[in-house]
Amino acid sequence: MAARRFAALVPAAAILLSFAACGGDDDSPTSVTPPPDVSGTYYARWTLQVLRRSDGFQKAFYCSGQLTLTQGTTAGATATLSGFAVAGSPCAPESYDLQGTIVTGGAVEFTTNAPRPTEGTCPGGKNVRFSGEITAQDGWRQVSVRGVTTVNCPSFGDHEFTYLIEGSR
Repeated sequence: MAARRFAALVPAAAILLSFAACGGDDDSPTSVTPPPDVSGTYYARWTLQVLRRSDGFQKAFYCSGQLTLTQGTTAGATATLSGFAVAGSPCAPESYDLQGTIVTGGAVEFTTNAPRPTEGTCPGGKNVRFSGEITAQDGWRQVSVRGVTTVNCPSFGDHEFTYLIEGSR
């Protein structure tokens, strides 16, 4: 009888020991890599891909532009971003405030307004949420982000606007 109890306890003890070997809260400090410093002005190109939902009509528009980013408070692996986005020729020259974050590895998200198409009566996108990355290559910082929003255009109804911003500094 005692041998059976011992045999039943051995597997249970082995399971408990395996959990203990997995580690736990040992209060040892961990190192967090802060996000890269991406502050500066990026010379960029806006691409606006328009899809009219009522009939599937599609068209693309291109504008010059800039992104000026200021990196703020860092909390662990995330830092705040602020600044502004600028649309230029052939789009109407406009500037839009932006707010967002960047994390370790360069993943970036921000919200800003965006330019209207260079033809027609559609307004530009409002509070468009962009996501993508900022990378370093050969001494250059490169930004590549995408944002999608729905815009209601006079006379033509809802359109899906996909904005792409590519740039470098």
